[in-house]
Parts: sequence; C-alpha cells; structure tokens
Amino acid sequence: MEKPDIGSRGPDVSILSYHGNKFVSGLFWRPLSSQRQYMKEARKLGKEEHLDIVAIRHSPTVIQAGFVSKSQGAVKGMYSLASALSGQFEGDFLACWKVDEDRYALVATLDGAIVPGQDLVTTFDEARDRIRKLSTRGVLRNAQVFVPEGFDFPVKDFDIEELLAPKRLRRDYRLRQLTFGLSAREWTAVALLGCLVGGSLTAYYLWNAHQQELARQAALLEEQRRLAELAEKNAQAKQPLDLASLQKPWTLMPDLEDMLRACSKATGVLSLSIQGWLFESSKCDGRVLVATYHRTGNSTAADLTAASQHLFADRPAFVIDNGNTAALKVDLKVAIGSDEPLQPADDALQALTSHLYRQGVEPKLSISQETTPPLPGAEAATEQQVVLPSWKKFTFSAQTRLPADLTFQGLPAAGVRITNLETTLKDSQLDWTVTGEIYAN
Repeated sequence: MEKPDIGSRGPDVSILSYHGNKFVSGLFWRPLSSQRQYMKEARKLGKEEHLDIVAIRHSPTVIQAGFVSKSQGAVKGMYSLASALSGQFEGDFLACWKVDEDRYALVATLDGAIVPGQDLVTTFDEARDRIRKLSTRGVLRNAQVFVPEGFDFPVKDFDIEELLAPKRLRRDYRLRQLTFGLSAREWTAVALLGCLVGGSLTAYYLWNAHQQELARQAALLEEQRRLAELAEKNAQAKQPLDLASLQKPWTLMPDLEDMLRACSKATGVLSLSIQGWLFESSKCDGRVLVATYHRTGNSTAADLTAASQHLFADRPAFVIDNGNTAALKVDLKVAIGSDEPLQPADDALQALTSHLYRQGVEPKLSISQETTPPLPGAEAATEQQVVLPSWKKFTFSAQTRLPADLTFQGLPAAGVRITNLETTLKDSQLDWTVTGEIYAN
C-alpha cells in the first residue's frame, strides 16, 4: 500500500493523500434541520464557529455539514475523508487503519450519519479507546467494523487505496467555500485563538475544553436522535411535523376521530365466542388491541389456537389463570400528526363535560402539570428555571353503555385525544371505558 502523506494543519485536522487527491480528516460535523435551505443554515453555523470550509453530506436520515477552517490547511476542492469513505459502504460502519508510525485514521457512522468526533487521525491508544467506548455505548451493534490487529475486534482489513480510487469519488465529497465575509477583526480573533490553542493553554483550560467538547458531542448526538425521531414520526403522520412538534404531545397522537374509528372497527370484528372460549374484555391504545377470552366447558387451548389462526396474526398467549384465560392481539396502524389550534381550557372542559352529561355519562377529570424539555444544546434548567408549557393537560375517563364512537360523536375534538379504549362484557352487556387527555390553552 502507498504510504499516505499526513499534514496536520490544526489541533484536530489532518490531510491525507491517496492517488494524488487530498482528503481532510477532523471535520466538525453538525446535523442540518432544513431540507431546502441547508446551505443558508450551514453558512450561519460556519460564521458562528468561525469556520469557512464545509462538506455537505446527504444520507437517508439526515443532512450533515462538516466544517473546517482554511487556516488549518483545508481548501476548496479537497475531499472530506469521512464523506468519501461513507459513500463506499451500505449501512453503518466503523473503519480504522494505520496511516503512519503511530497514527491511525478513524471514521464511524450511526443511523447513516457520521458520528460527531469520530472523524479524525489519532494515536493507536486513542483510537482503541474511542472504539471501545463506541462499542460500550452500543453504537457498533449494527455496524460493519474494519480494524487492524490490536483493537479487541476480529481483524477485518480493507483496501483503503481501492475505496478511495479516483473512479469512486463524487463531486459531493469535495469541500466547498463558505462565502459569508468574515471581517478582519474576526479573522484576527480566529488566528489568536488558534495560537492560544496551539501553544499557551494551561492544564485547566485543556481540561475545561475537553469537558466542553464532551458536552457538545452529547448535545449533537441528542440533536441527531431527535432528528431521527422526527423522521420516524413523520413516517406515521398525516401532516408534516417539525422539531417543535416533538414538544407538543397531542401532535404525536392519533386524532379523536381516527382513534375511535380504528379501535371501534377492531373491537367490532371480535367474536363473542370462539370454540367455547367467551369474550371477556379488550383494550385498545391505537397501536395494538388485546382481547381477553375465558375458557368454558370442555374447550381447550388447542381449540382456540386452531380457530383463531385465521382471525389473529399471533398465537394466543395462555399465561393467565392456569391456562383458563387467553390473550389475543391485533396490531393497528393509526396516523398521527394534527397540530390544530387549542381551545381555551374552560371552553374545552365545558364542551367535554356538557357533551357527556347530555348522554347520562359522568366523566372523571384531573389536571396534570408538565414541563417542556429543553431543545438540544440548551443549558440545563435549574429548579428555578423549569420551563412550563403554554398549554395545560387534563386527563379524563368515562364509562358508557353506548359504543364509544357514538358516545363521542359530535364532540369538538380540538386538543382531545383518546389514550385507551376498554370494552368489557358483563351480564351479557358490553360496557365501554374511555380514557383520554385534553390539551388546552
């Protein structure tokens, strides 16, 4: 293998050479939340961090920007090592290889995104320590791992020369210039900061910088997790959601009408008797309906299993009451994602109670106080700084002998969500117990 050139131009930045092309390692990676104006967001972040060179990387789960400074030796037209290498693999991976005497390059991805802080050239001991920590945190659970000897993993080498051959390189692996016009004063500040970092920091400042880097990496991982959660929720949503939606519980729950329709439809097709097993109750939370049946006479578990296989996807669970009671499951898919305007609290409670009282149903109400979690990167709130949401949450329950979808038909549904719908057969009569939440201003 051709020995790569290494030219470290900053405290964390290295430049490697393969086949005459320059590859930059040590970029500062940030996820971008904007799908359309990601370059505008990248310029803003670059200006905040005083970094003027960027690599933009698109993956199925997130858009990332990797920042570096021209003063560290990186220039437009060079390649991002992490971008170029990640483009050669399907799925997550960790790759580590020797580039000089005691210098090893390391790149890792998680959920399709480059792991912040894991795009670097470092010593053998540091590389091994980072890989161990990633393994302990479960980051490598679904990843392909390519490491040389001495890294506590099965040796799985690869040909870095072949992976970074010119024919494999795309234009979007290249670094771009960010044009935001830093002032002379800002350039002077960046240069002075580089000098301080390079030669005159005391042990305290080194330790403090290390702690800040750990906190920043944790914040970036949390932001990446939230973006992945947002992508997952959008796959279930009727309407597009944004990061702010993750702080509004009602947007992540099915609408009142959709929930009642799905649970009532699933309950309505249940048989009251299956081969001598009698229906007792069912519970529906929008994700799954679980129906409970009780054995009578000479009926057997085998009878129920055989008769239910055409009605239910899973086999019955005979784990209750010495096998005399069985649970059967029906999986549901109900869309989420309505961020309708909320009603004033008094109006919302009055609408619900009046609607139910007209039908002879007496609801039980309670209020619960919730706090809004801070956005990623925000400082942790003290007890005196707990952030209360602008909305209120009430819980309610109601019992009725009318089918739940009929009981709630015509109710103003803004901010009203059903969390559980239970149907019980007692004295040959079906009873419905509805539990839910009201979100209001």
